[in-house]
Amino acid sequence: MQPATATARASEVPRQGIGTFFRNIVDFIDERGRKAQVLERVSSQTRALCDKPPGWFSWVPSVYIDELEAAFLAVAGREATVELGRVCSQNLGTTVVRPVLRMAFLLLGQTPAVVFENLDRFFALVTRGITFSYMADSPRAGVVVARFDGPDTPEAAYHVLQGSLHFIFELCGVSGEVGPGDVSESTPAGASVHYRVRW
Repeated sequence: MQPATATARASEVPRQGIGTFFRNIVDFIDERGRKAQVLERVSSQTRALCDKPPGWFSWVPSVYIDELEAAFLAVAGREATVELGRVCSQNLGTTVVRPVLRMAFLLLGQTPAVVFENLDRFFALVTRGITFSYMADSPRAGVVVARFDGPDTPEAAYHVLQGSLHFIFELCGVSGEVGPGDVSESTPAGASVHYRVRW
Protein backbone atom coordinates (compact mmCIF):
# COMPACT_ATOMS: atom_id res chain seq x y z
CA MET A 1 0.00 0.00 0.00
CA GLN A 2 1.45 3.35 -1.01
CA PRO A 3 1.65 5.97 1.75
CA ALA A 4 -0.92 8.73 1.47
CA THR A 5 0.25 12.30 1.17
CA ALA A 6 0.12 14.49 4.24
CA THR A 7 -2.65 16.49 2.61
CA ALA A 8 -4.82 13.50 1.71
CA ARG A 9 -8.55 14.16 1.82
CA ALA A 10 -10.70 12.30 4.34
CA SER A 11 -12.29 10.30 1.51
CA GLU A 12 -8.87 8.93 0.50
CA VAL A 13 -8.00 7.45 3.90
CA PRO A 14 -10.46 5.31 5.82
CA ARG A 15 -8.99 6.20 9.22
CA GLN A 16 -7.34 9.29 10.67
CA GLY A 17 -5.93 10.46 13.99
CA ILE A 18 -5.62 13.91 15.48
CA GLY A 19 -2.18 15.53 15.26
CA THR A 20 -1.85 15.50 19.06
CA PHE A 21 -2.02 11.70 19.02
CA PHE A 22 0.66 11.47 16.32
CA ARG A 23 2.91 13.79 18.31
CA ASN A 24 2.34 11.74 21.47
CA ILE A 25 3.38 8.56 19.63
CA VAL A 26 6.58 10.18 18.39
CA ASP A 27 7.36 11.49 21.90
CA PHE A 28 6.74 8.08 23.48
CA ILE A 29 8.99 6.31 20.95
CA ASP A 30 11.71 8.91 21.51
CA GLU A 31 11.46 8.71 25.31
CA ARG A 32 11.85 4.92 25.11
CA GLY A 33 15.04 5.33 23.09
CA ARG A 34 13.59 3.61 20.01
CA LYS A 35 13.20 6.51 17.59
CA ALA A 36 16.20 5.74 15.39
CA GLN A 37 15.22 2.05 15.08
CA VAL A 38 11.60 2.94 14.30
CA LEU A 39 12.46 5.58 11.70
CA GLU A 40 14.65 3.05 9.86
CA ARG A 41 11.53 0.94 9.27
CA VAL A 42 9.09 3.57 8.00
CA SER A 43 8.64 5.41 4.70
CA SER A 44 10.35 8.69 3.89
CA GLN A 45 6.95 10.41 4.11
CA THR A 46 6.44 9.21 7.68
CA ARG A 47 9.99 10.23 8.62
CA ALA A 48 9.36 13.69 7.20
CA LEU A 49 6.17 14.01 9.25
CA CYS A 50 8.10 13.03 12.39
CA ASP A 51 10.69 15.73 11.64
CA LYS A 52 8.00 18.34 11.05
CA PRO A 53 5.02 17.19 13.15
CA PRO A 54 1.44 18.04 12.14
CA GLY A 55 -0.59 20.70 13.95
CA TRP A 56 -2.07 19.64 17.28
CA PHE A 57 -5.63 19.62 15.94
CA SER A 58 -5.01 18.67 12.30
CA TRP A 59 -6.08 15.26 11.00
CA VAL A 60 -3.32 12.80 10.06
CA PRO A 61 -3.97 9.92 7.60
CA SER A 62 -3.78 6.61 9.43
CA VAL A 63 -1.04 5.27 7.15
CA TYR A 64 1.55 7.34 9.05
CA ILE A 65 0.24 6.31 12.46
CA ASP A 66 0.03 2.67 11.32
CA GLU A 67 3.63 2.72 10.11
CA LEU A 68 4.95 4.14 13.38
CA GLU A 69 2.96 1.70 15.51
CA ALA A 70 3.93 -1.32 13.38
CA ALA A 71 7.61 -0.36 13.42
CA PHE A 72 7.51 0.17 17.18
CA LEU A 73 5.89 -3.25 17.67
CA ALA A 74 8.67 -4.82 15.57
CA VAL A 75 11.48 -3.28 17.63
CA ALA A 76 9.94 -3.05 21.11
CA GLY A 77 7.39 -5.88 21.33
CA ARG A 78 3.74 -6.27 22.21
CA GLU A 79 3.78 -5.14 25.86
CA ALA A 80 5.55 -1.90 25.03
CA THR A 81 3.05 -1.27 22.22
CA VAL A 82 0.12 -1.73 24.61
CA GLU A 83 1.85 0.69 26.97
CA LEU A 84 2.22 3.17 24.09
CA GLY A 85 -1.56 3.14 23.73
CA ARG A 86 -2.12 3.61 27.45
CA VAL A 87 0.30 6.54 27.79
CA CYS A 88 -0.90 8.32 24.64
CA SER A 89 -4.51 7.96 25.78
CA GLN A 90 -3.57 9.27 29.19
CA ASN A 91 -2.18 12.39 27.52
CA LEU A 92 -5.30 12.84 25.39
CA GLY A 93 -7.65 12.04 28.27
CA THR A 94 -6.17 14.76 30.44
CA THR A 95 -6.18 17.37 27.67
CA VAL A 96 -8.29 17.10 24.50
CA VAL A 97 -11.01 14.73 25.76
CA ARG A 98 -11.15 15.95 29.37
CA PRO A 99 -14.06 18.44 29.09
CA VAL A 100 -16.31 15.83 27.44
CA LEU A 101 -15.35 13.19 29.99
CA ARG A 102 -16.11 15.57 32.85
CA MET A 103 -19.55 16.29 31.45
CA ALA A 104 -20.29 12.59 30.94
CA PHE A 105 -19.19 11.76 34.48
CA LEU A 106 -21.32 14.58 35.89
CA LEU A 107 -24.41 13.40 34.05
CA LEU A 108 -23.98 9.63 34.08
CA GLY A 109 -21.52 8.76 36.84
CA GLN A 110 -17.82 7.95 36.87
CA THR A 111 -17.77 4.24 36.04
CA PRO A 112 -15.98 2.23 33.35
CA ALA A 113 -19.37 1.09 32.01
CA VAL A 114 -20.33 4.71 31.30
CA VAL A 115 -17.16 5.23 29.27
CA PHE A 116 -17.39 1.91 27.42
CA GLU A 117 -21.01 2.65 26.49
CA ASN A 118 -19.98 6.04 25.07
CA LEU A 119 -16.66 5.25 23.37
CA ASP A 120 -17.84 6.61 20.02
CA ARG A 121 -18.38 10.05 21.58
CA PHE A 122 -14.95 10.19 23.16
CA PHE A 123 -12.91 8.63 20.37
CA ALA A 124 -14.59 10.82 17.72
CA LEU A 125 -12.69 13.75 19.22
CA VAL A 126 -9.33 12.20 18.33
CA THR A 127 -9.95 9.53 15.66
CA ARG A 128 -12.00 8.98 12.52
CA GLY A 129 -12.83 5.63 11.00
CA ILE A 130 -13.00 3.62 14.23
CA THR A 131 -16.40 2.89 15.76
CA PHE A 132 -17.35 1.06 18.93
CA SER A 133 -20.08 -0.91 20.62
CA TYR A 134 -20.23 -2.38 24.11
CA MET A 135 -22.02 -5.53 25.26
CA ALA A 136 -22.26 -5.88 29.05
CA ASP A 137 -22.01 -9.39 30.50
CA SER A 138 -22.53 -8.11 34.04
CA PRO A 139 -22.34 -4.73 35.85
CA ARG A 140 -18.54 -5.08 35.94
CA ALA A 141 -17.64 -6.96 32.76
CA GLY A 142 -18.36 -7.04 29.07
CA VAL A 143 -16.99 -6.94 25.55
CA VAL A 144 -15.88 -3.87 23.60
CA VAL A 145 -16.18 -4.32 19.83
CA ALA A 146 -14.03 -1.97 17.75
CA ARG A 147 -14.55 -1.59 14.00
CA PHE A 148 -11.52 -0.31 12.05
CA ASP A 149 -12.55 1.02 8.62
CA GLY A 150 -10.55 0.12 5.53
CA PRO A 151 -8.02 -2.59 4.60
CA ASP A 152 -4.63 -3.45 6.07
CA THR A 153 -5.06 -2.34 9.69
CA PRO A 154 -1.80 -3.53 11.28
CA GLU A 155 -1.70 -5.79 14.33
CA ALA A 156 0.03 -2.99 16.25
CA ALA A 157 -3.13 -0.85 16.09
CA TYR A 158 -5.04 -3.52 18.02
CA HIS A 159 -2.40 -3.54 20.78
CA VAL A 160 -2.41 0.27 20.98
CA LEU A 161 -6.19 0.24 21.37
CA GLN A 162 -5.90 -2.36 24.14
CA GLY A 163 -3.70 0.10 26.04
CA SER A 164 -6.12 2.94 25.33
CA LEU A 165 -9.00 0.95 26.78
CA HIS A 166 -6.95 0.12 29.87
CA PHE A 167 -6.52 3.84 30.58
CA ILE A 168 -10.29 4.01 31.16
CA PHE A 169 -9.86 2.13 34.43
CA GLU A 170 -7.26 4.64 35.59
CA LEU A 171 -9.59 7.45 34.62
CA CYS A 172 -12.33 5.97 36.78
CA GLY A 173 -10.02 5.17 39.68
CA VAL A 174 -10.56 1.40 39.58
CA SER A 175 -8.46 -1.68 38.84
CA GLY A 176 -9.40 -3.59 35.74
CA GLU A 177 -8.25 -5.81 32.90
CA VAL A 178 -8.49 -5.55 29.12
CA GLY A 179 -7.91 -8.76 27.22
CA PRO A 180 -5.93 -8.80 23.97
CA GLY A 181 -7.80 -7.94 20.79
CA ASP A 182 -9.53 -10.87 19.14
CA VAL A 183 -10.02 -10.21 15.42
CA SER A 184 -13.39 -11.65 14.45
CA GLU A 185 -13.48 -10.26 10.91
CA SER A 186 -10.92 -8.77 8.53
CA THR A 187 -11.90 -7.77 4.98
CA PRO A 188 -10.94 -4.97 2.58
CA ALA A 189 -13.85 -3.00 4.08
CA GLY A 190 -12.48 -3.19 7.60
CA ALA A 191 -11.75 -5.27 10.69
CA SER A 192 -13.81 -6.04 13.80
CA VAL A 193 -11.90 -6.66 17.01
CA HIS A 194 -13.29 -7.84 20.37
CA TYR A 195 -11.79 -6.92 23.76
CA ARG A 196 -12.98 -8.53 26.99
CA VAL A 197 -13.02 -6.05 29.87
CA ARG A 198 -13.67 -6.53 33.59
CA TRP A 199 -13.15 -4.58 36.79
